Amino acid sequence: MKTNRLTDATKIFILVGTVIVVCVLCAVGFKMVNEGKSSVNANSNTLNNMSSQYMDIDLSLYNGSLVAGSELASLINTAIANDQYLAIEVITLDKAHITYNYAYIVNGEEKGLKDKGIEGQVPKKVVSTDKREHGYINPMAMFLGTTYEDSNKSIVCIKFEQQP
Repeated sequence: MKTNRLTDATKIFILVGTVIVVCVLCAVGFKMVNEGKSSVNANSNTLNNMSSQYMDIDLSLYNGSLVAGSELASLINTAIANDQYLAIEVITLDKAHITYNYAYIVNGEEKGLKDKGIEGQVPKKVVSTDKREHGYINPMAMFLGTTYEDSNKSIVCIKFEQQP
């Protein structure tokens, strides 16, 4: 029969050393998990900020660009059909000023959309297709777009002015 030559004191030192090593490894593991959580939170906040900035990228393309009347009518119909939070203002050569979908309201520092304009005018929900109607959009005409933001810096209004 073999005898164990380790004394009880040596066994206790090995046990204490093992406990200390396990505690250190657990502490390091918890610290890494906490740092990982804070890193994930910080990066997800950055991702949210970036996505909110680029959410309106398709609308910002209209700022300063010339758009055909047919594309403008399609944009208006899409915004109305999807109930998009967007006001579209159109100024034709005959000085007709028509608002579609929502009314863009500027009241001092407050900017936003309403269902009715300041003077109670209701935005149109249908694009005129008859040439004799007020505010008819000629599909072949060119319109210069300008975007406007609300108080939260989101694009909520696009104004198109027909070019001669």
